[in-house]
Amino acid sequence: MMTGEQKRYTAVILAAGSGQRMAADRNKVFLALAGQAIFQYSLTLFLSDPDCQQVLLVGKAEEIAAFAPFLSDRVQFVTGGAERQDSVRQALSQVSQAAVMIHDGARPFVKRSELEALKQHQNAILAAPVKETIKQVTDSGQIDQTVPRHNLWGAQTPQFFQTTLIRQVHQLARERAFLGTDDASLVEMFSELPVAVVMGSYENIKITTPEDLIFAQAILAQRKEQDEQLIDETVTSSANH
Repeated sequence: MMTGEQKRYTAVILAAGSGQRMAADRNKVFLALAGQAIFQYSLTLFLSDPDCQQVLLVGKAEEIAAFAPFLSDRVQFVTGGAERQDSVRQALSQVSQAAVMIHDGARPFVKRSELEALKQHQNAILAAPVKETIKQVTDSGQIDQTVPRHNLWGAQTPQFFQTTLIRQVHQLARERAFLGTDDASLVEMFSELPVAVVMGSYENIKITTPEDLIFAQAILAQRKEQDEQLIDETVTSSANH
């Protein structure tokens, strides 16, 4: 188990997206969700964690003014690159802690308990077992085979790594022109160190399309209802005593 000092980390929030698939006229992370920009949910979560010593908001250079109200001694802005992987690599050069959590700013529903679970490992990602039947399909659009799903998990973020390791594999990926689908895939390609899988939540969606916003609003409504129910139960319990 990691010590308190080893759990300290920098959070990298990737927020240099676009609104193309969202059919929006601006970066989707700025879209309002119950009165807050989408990226604010994860920013608030990281800032509430005393182990998080630094937050790096990665965005487009032309959007720095929009991020300015959220910047502080603890929260800095980093200009993103052409690809997600470029953005991560540029942020890693500014990381001040021995460990780093890399998170998509369009995932607003990660939980504090999930952060705590990740910090129990040297290197780990959030993921959830796939629920759908997975088909491998040929280039011509025909089913090739049904892939057994008992060992298939859908990767999520945050992904938690020792900074030295993730910097090293990102540099190797750049030198060898390898483009991974997530940061863990670079560790798989260029290191023999294991990466643990921590059970995530099916609520930890990445908001990409207009339909995702509908799901997000439903998640928030359910959480609000659960919070209100918990308050009512607490009040009732106190009154009975």
